[in-house]
Amino acid sequence: MDIGKLLQKNTEELFKEADSIRRDNVGDIIHIRALLEISNICYRNCDYCGLRSDNKILTRYKMSLQDIEKTAKLAYDTGYKTIVLQSGESNCYDIKEFADMVAKLNNYGLTVTLSFGELSYINLKLLKDAGAKRYLLKFETADSKLYANLHKGYTLEDRLDCLYAIKELGYETGSGFLVGLPQENEDTIINNLQLLQKLNCDMVGIGVFIPHKNTPLASLNSGRVDITKKCVAITRILLPKCNIPITTSLSEFGDKYQMFSGGANVIMQNITPKIFADNYQIYPKKIVNIDILKDRSKLEKDINLLGRRPI
Repeated sequence: MDIGKLLQKNTEELFKEADSIRRDNVGDIIHIRALLEISNICYRNCDYCGLRSDNKILTRYKMSLQDIEKTAKLAYDTGYKTIVLQSGESNCYDIKEFADMVAKLNNYGLTVTLSFGELSYINLKLLKDAGAKRYLLKFETADSKLYANLHKGYTLEDRLDCLYAIKELGYETGSGFLVGLPQENEDTIINNLQLLQKLNCDMVGIGVFIPHKNTPLASLNSGRVDITKKCVAITRILLPKCNIPITTSLSEFGDKYQMFSGGANVIMQNITPKIFADNYQIYPKKIVNIDILKDRSKLEKDINLLGRRPI
């Protein structure tokens, strides 16, 4: 399939094709995932990320395992079937204690998705054995030189090795990239999409770059929203059965439900308590007070109005 030609297609035509493929392969269900940002502690120093270790203005936090479990249980009681536990890359939790907590969430009936960055094979296996079902690890760019420039001291090869380990262990594997990074061009975007296809991802998240004031990329413009949306639609065409969320970064630009007509079938609902969410800003975003019950109820009503079925 010629990805370059797909990128040149009219957006409306591309959306129509992606929506048809979505309907035929994953139906009219919209999966609502609870997103809990459990820690903003990070030892990496990625040039685009507000959680980077050199951001000394940021107040760092780590939710206790008890608070994570309590919040997750509330989400389950509210109707969530999946919780996404996300954090910066760090070793701030004892991995065995964390695995015990994952097992408890699994016993409640929650499907646990993890997004902690690169972990060792041993730790990934420990968490998988504890009941974690899915793992999200974005590669951000398929350009190895650009990756190295943005992630000083780290390589794309190591990132991909970790992704292959995640797949080998039997996780539902998620990855994705950012649109609008510096030195990016059309070939970069094509390579990003080709890498998703090669990885045969079960989940794909495609975000738009939004500059953060406390990073080296603060003076750059945001990535192109129209190209980001096209990439979402093309992903549905390339990977017909994968789960594709409307990423939180894309939701910052206008109608956050638009991509449900362009291939997406998943949405993340942030349930992070505001006291923590204020300091979990990979990119600048509006922080609102969380009411888990009311927020889910409103989202379900919105999805029903779109003619889709929320679960």
